[in-house]
Amino acid sequence: MNPRCIPAALAATVLAACAHDGRPHASSPRLASLAALAGSFSADGQARIERRMAPGMVVLARRLDPGRRPDLGGRAQGWAVLDLAQPPSLGFAALSPDEAQRVNAYLPDVGGAQAIATPFVLRATGADRERAIFCLTQAIYYEAALQPTPGQEAVAQTVINRIRHPAFPKSVCGVIYQGSQQVTGCQFSFTCDGSRQRAPMPLFWDRARAVAVQALDGFVMSAVGLATHYHADYVFPRWGPTMVKIRQIGAHIFYRYPGPAGAPESYQQRYGGDELRVSMAGPSPEAIAAAKAAGEQAQAAEPETFAMIDPSAPNGLRQRVAGEVVFGRRVPTKEEIARINASLASLEVPAPKSAASTPSKAPAPAVLRVPAPVQAKPGG
Repeated sequence: MNPRCIPAALAATVLAACAHDGRPHASSPRLASLAALAGSFSADGQARIERRMAPGMVVLARRLDPGRRPDLGGRAQGWAVLDLAQPPSLGFAALSPDEAQRVNAYLPDVGGAQAIATPFVLRATGADRERAIFCLTQAIYYEAALQPTPGQEAVAQTVINRIRHPAFPKSVCGVIYQGSQQVTGCQFSFTCDGSRQRAPMPLFWDRARAVAVQALDGFVMSAVGLATHYHADYVFPRWGPTMVKIRQIGAHIFYRYPGPAGAPESYQQRYGGDELRVSMAGPSPEAIAAAKAAGEQAQAAEPETFAMIDPSAPNGLRQRVAGEVVFGRRVPTKEEIARINASLASLEVPAPKSAASTPSKAPAPAVLRVPAPVQAKPGG
């Protein structure tokens, strides 16, 4: 950069700082000359200064500007350095089921009238029709066997909504078994986690089949609108806040895509059929067992939780994750607490006896101790 440009850039930075706190210092000759040039210490005045500067000068000045501002893409400060190689974290990865239920209940649904799906009538016969009914019955049974009938109808409607959306396959079994060959890539967990190894109970199976037949014969569960996603209320998936929450029915919370992808115009895809061509094999039992073992190992390696004394908590203790940051201060781990207590214990040196001391034993000096952690399960 031309050295003559740097003072101008720095001057613009000083001007921005003055505009930031709104108090120009008239005693400064430099600020007085800048004020005369800009016309004011407002955002408009700064804009007039920046229009006289080369783009590179503006970028340098803004980097030195102590005021917080969006970047050139309009993003809030911090997003400019977002690591796209890592999934974003909202800080809810270790929520317990009870905590997840509270957070899910706190997040508002979209409210008001919802666009609803048009009736879907399965245009398939013979073995193709029976396979479609079988796949949808499986989804309803393994996902919502113990849910009230509206909850089962909502699961069936979500499957049908996916058939009509361009982001998903165009058959009933294709939607349900999408990604099922991978242990961690299935759309419906029962297709890849070994749940189908448990034989269904006839009474609940028949109930789920009745809901499936009804859905494929044109019944519309209007309460879930155009939902394409759902999850149980005792989990908090990272994708939840990125979707439009419609409502909770039974134990499931239903969502649709935001923006045009969730508008009625996006649900125009035609049913493609070929139910018999969809593989229902799923991963091997060995792959499922290996995935479960890996998950248990990863869970065992998660940071420990421990209890900290907190009089404001219901039981006087509050669960914390080892090494986490709470209100800007890092909570020490139990090993660090042990080292602190050991250091404090080394300071407990008895005071030398004086000639005027009485025969009675003096009390030991009071020492502030950090409370020892109480063992707790991860996420407890």
